[in-house]
Formats: sequence, structure tokens, C-alpha cells
Amino acid sequence: MRYNTAGFSEEQLAVLAVAEKFLDGIGARDKNSMLAQILPSGGATLLRNGSPIFTTLTGVVERIPFDHPQELSEIISAQPIVLVDRDLAMAWTPYEFLIDNVIDHIGTDIWGFAKQDGRWLICTLADNSHKPE
Repeated sequence: MRYNTAGFSEEQLAVLAVAEKFLDGIGARDKNSMLAQILPSGGATLLRNGSPIFTTLTGVVERIPFDHPQELSEIISAQPIVLVDRDLAMAWTPYEFLIDNVIDHIGTDIWGFAKQDGRWLICTLADNSHKPE
């Protein structure tokens, strides 16, 4: 883990755990694990080369090349910011996307979460992506 969770509340840690489980699904090539963390009809905005791509959260999962021949992973690479207000939360997480443990691109994920039946789920995602400088 490349960040410090000291001072995070139980709820902040629970929210962050959902984001981590989602990202872990990339490396594990576990589509079902990723889908289990989302509200399927939730929305996403992906900024690619300055242009937004609008999709659902299920669409984000479908974009992952699970059959890619190389090892893929995405990690939270710096201190996240996590805010919680009752059954609504958000997290700002810098990330690194690695192919065969080499950084391919970096960016920031901005997550929205909703608590449903006592469980946090991702309801929105926005991210940007660029090559490291």
C-alpha cells in the first residue's frame, strides 16, 4: 500500500476497500469481482486525450482487456482523499496503471459511492489518463 490510512474512519476505510477490490479485479482478471463492487447502471466519464467518453460502470468493466497477454494492474499510487456523509461518499485517488509491472499510464480516479443495504457500492467514476512525464 502506497498511502497512509492512519486517521481514516471505519467508513472511510470501508469505502476505500471497495475501490481497492474493484482495482484488484483488473490484476486478478476477475470481471465478476469488479461487477460486484458497482451499481451497474452507474455512470462514468473517462477523459482520453482530452476527449470525454461517457459510459456506464458496466461499460468501464467491459473495456478491461481481461484476455490481455501481459500482466495488468492498477494501483492507488498516492494518498487518497475520502469523504463520507451518511450513505454518500467520494474518493480522489491518484493511480498508476501497470503492464508487466511497468507504469504504462497514470492519472486520477474520482469515485462516487452510495451505501445500499448497509454496503458501499461504486455509483460513479471519473478518471483521466496520461503518460508519465
